Amino acid sequence: GSNRNGQLGTGASLENATTPVQVGTATGWASVTTGFAHTCAARTDGTLWCWGENGYGQLGGGTGLQTTPVQVGTATTWAKVDSSLDSSCAARTDGSLWCWGKNTSGQLGDGTTTHRSTPAQLVL
Repeated sequence: GSNRNGQLGTGASLENATTPVQVGTATGWASVTTGFAHTCAARTDGTLWCWGENGYGQLGGGTGLQTTPVQVGTATTWAKVDSSLDSSCAARTDGSLWCWGKNTSGQLGDGTTTHRSTPAQLVL
């Protein structure tokens, strides 16, 4: 697929792939999700990783374009992750829900329209 923004995680951008490519050498990936130009994945060790476009903080940390996976914080309690256009949300093993990225229309569910570059817990 398209790798214009490094969303394939291969360490380079603008090198599109027409067949599957491995993301690094790490193993133990549990789930993966894609947004418009970013990708996030949870590992079996409970860590969370994202890569690609980061204009709205949708990678949950770091700055600018990331063409290889970047760990989201230091928590080891991530269970699942899902991404949309320019934002992501993830559940932790304790059942709490966290979201980050673009929030123009309140899509992060935190009652604001403030973009978040790090995961913010939803409190209902």
